[in-house]
Amino acid sequence: AIVAGSAGGSLSPKVILILGFSNIFADALSMGVGEFLSSKAENEWILSERRREEWELENYPEGEIREMIELYESRGMTTADARVIVETMSKYKDFFVDVMMIEELGLQVPEDDHEVESMKEGVVMFFSFAGFGSLPLLGYVLIPLSFPDLDSDVLFASACVVTGVVLFIMGCVKSIFSAAKWYWCGLETLLLGGACASLAFSIGQFVDGMKINA
Repeated sequence: AIVAGSAGGSLSPKVILILGFSNIFADALSMGVGEFLSSKAENEWILSERRREEWELENYPEGEIREMIELYESRGMTTADARVIVETMSKYKDFFVDVMMIEELGLQVPEDDHEVESMKEGVVMFFSFAGFGSLPLLGYVLIPLSFPDLDSDVLFASACVVTGVVLFIMGCVKSIFSAAKWYWCGLETLLLGGACASLAFSIGQFVDGMKINA
């Protein structure tokens, strides 16, 4: 979008590269830090819920056991079987608390090194965003090395082609995690990304026209 907006504003390729790379890496850092902080905060909240469950089991074991028995009964288990299973699990405190977290709250307790995992998620987010975000700028970097006399319109067209290919590939990769066909996912991502780029280009042209008429 930053490339399309800058091109729509008739900025020079050098300015587009400066704006493009600075914006991409700043956004990538923001996304990475945001991913780390959100993951860390979620894990800390889950652990606080686990401590609450531990306290309740320590102080009101009968009530917690009764809740779990009722839960299993609601899923079709007989009272006798549910009581045997729950009372057996309750002998193992840490295990029983983890089971309650999943069964009652639907929360998966994070590992002891959850902060390291959150950091890894942030790093992956940073490099993914920076890597894919930088690809549309390759047309402004690589093509002038081979064809130094090309004008800015050709460079922008090459950037659009590269961006379209990248968006389509990203959509195809997304289909691995869904039931949709790969080509539909690719086309959907391409159209949505193209719409965003078109809007940015139009806004750039509009603002550039305002500047000229001033």
